[in-house]
Amino acid sequence: MKNLFLVFALIAIAHTAEAQFSFGLKGGVNSQVVKPGDILIGGGDTSFNFGVDKFKFGTQFGAYFRIGEKVFFQPEIIFNSNKTDYKVGESSIGEVIKNEKYHYLDLPLLVGFTAGPLRLHGGPVGHYYLSSSSELTDFDGYAARWKQFTWGWQAGLTIGTGRFSADIRYEGNFNKAGDHITFFGDKYHFSNNPARLIVGLNIALIK
Repeated sequence: MKNLFLVFALIAIAHTAEAQFSFGLKGGVNSQVVKPGDILIGGGDTSFNFGVDKFKFGTQFGAYFRIGEKVFFQPEIIFNSNKTDYKVGESSIGEVIKNEKYHYLDLPLLVGFTAGPLRLHGGPVGHYYLSSSSELTDFDGYAARWKQFTWGWQAGLTIGTGRFSADIRYEGNFNKAGDHITFFGDKYHFSNNPARLIVGLNIALIK
């Protein structure tokens, strides 16, 4: 899979080596779009439900490089911050809501083409884990084991031909949602893969 991504990137670079180069800054908001079903933690009388109460809007900002015009290769480096509220069912006091914040460095490697005022693009995105903080640590037995690097993909379009433009993208991931969660040494995850909708603005500094 990684070799295939590399081939796509090299093809795009070869076709656009003589073409236009652009550099700019970007920022925006994102939100998870697929709410997973609850999972059962433990067993017997000590078991409890664990699930997502709500997704909060995340923020992101960074920079992009674009090589080419009609056909282009666009790598990006994006700082991404998100927050999720989890609900933990405890028989004695009912559901308790706890939040978790996490920060990633996202590295999209996009290939696309221009059609009038639109640029259509897609490709792999790497997620490099930076840090997190969680109120779930209030519960005995909870631990977070984040993977340092994971892969996903993005597809979307950019609208605008001038110095300012707007993005809308859909992002999927190859790992399961919540796969960093452990209770009393046992690993848990939700049944679905996380997906996000991303909306952002771009400003071209070099065009």
